[in-house]
Amino acid sequence: MRVRWSALLVCGVILLGIAPSTWALELGEWVPGLKLSPFFTEQITYESNVFQVPSHAQGSTIIHEIPGFLADYSFGPHSLSVGGRADFLNYIAIPSQNTINYAGLVDLRLEYPRTFVGFRDDVVRTTEPPNTELTGPIVSFTNTLSTRVQYSLTSRFAVGASFGWLHPEYENRQVAEDLNRNEYLVTGSVFWHFVPSATLGVNANYSREIFTLSSDRNVSNYGMTVSVTGDVTAKVSSTLYFGFIDRVPDASFQPGYFGIRMGGGVTYRPTERTTISLQVDRTPVESTFNNTPYYSTLAGILNVSQQITPKITVTATVGGGVNNYPTKQETVSSEFLWRRDTFYAYGITATYAMRSWLFFGVGYNCVGRNSNFDQFNFVDNRFTGRVTIQF
Repeated sequence: MRVRWSALLVCGVILLGIAPSTWALELGEWVPGLKLSPFFTEQITYESNVFQVPSHAQGSTIIHEIPGFLADYSFGPHSLSVGGRADFLNYIAIPSQNTINYAGLVDLRLEYPRTFVGFRDDVVRTTEPPNTELTGPIVSFTNTLSTRVQYSLTSRFAVGASFGWLHPEYENRQVAEDLNRNEYLVTGSVFWHFVPSATLGVNANYSREIFTLSSDRNVSNYGMTVSVTGDVTAKVSSTLYFGFIDRVPDASFQPGYFGIRMGGGVTYRPTERTTISLQVDRTPVESTFNNTPYYSTLAGILNVSQQITPKITVTATVGGGVNNYPTKQETVSSEFLWRRDTFYAYGITATYAMRSWLFFGVGYNCVGRNSNFDQFNFVDNRFTGRVTIQF
């Protein structure tokens, strides 16, 4: 799946990504194999440019109340995870933006002697923009369904197949209705376990995007990638893939795309207290800019996390990238140019684990964009404080 920059760039806002807790409620006495991890976060954020506009920015303090849970059920070698969380947002200065976001997941993993079967469904309702083109609070509902089967031919070689369905839908029809679609992805893979804990994969994939309101945007994508996943060494783990994509639109007047595609990342742990991770993304992304159906993005983000003491962890983030558009468009000064955006993000967060179930955090992050179309420039600063209770 593509890197969601809104999630990566906003430090401290967690979407079911809670860390495992040693205080998870063990319910095995009543249901063998069942663990429950409830949590609650109270968060206060000041955002300087809520709508991420180039001028006349509106700032607001935002109160977040985030209850949620994650339940894990193990039965033999198999497991089932079910989770959910809600985010009640209260904008003090702009109450018209008050809303409730939510997310839920179901993740089933079946492990047999030579066969693995996986099923996962994620449902997300959020106001975070889905990419680096759209800005400000945008209400979207996304359902992502994925299934995967892998069969081991030998201890080192395996074959696999996967199917995915992505359905994003946007409430603001004037901004993003052209992006409402159903996307289907089929992948066939061959795997080589070159070390016991890591896998080299060769993957052939095909995806079909069918748009709800704009059938002339329908497109087929063909691709090949090579992936490295798992713990490559004791200190390096990977989710990285690299290859190419051929984007073939149904409509002859729409531009196609053929080029390099890559994504995922690499994590390096030089010491027990230090973690360095790099996430990358290069792919065409659906666009709402005039009559341009997509833009190509090249992006990267680096995180460095350092455990200062057993209870205090500091994480620094820096990232950025470039979006290029394939068709010329008219600027406000009546010039015709290929739009080109550069975007950036940086920030720092600190977390204090007062108890194994009680966490305090503070953070600052900045995101911005510079474009040769000046009306798309913006800078947005966020200052955050939060308290999390997690069992």
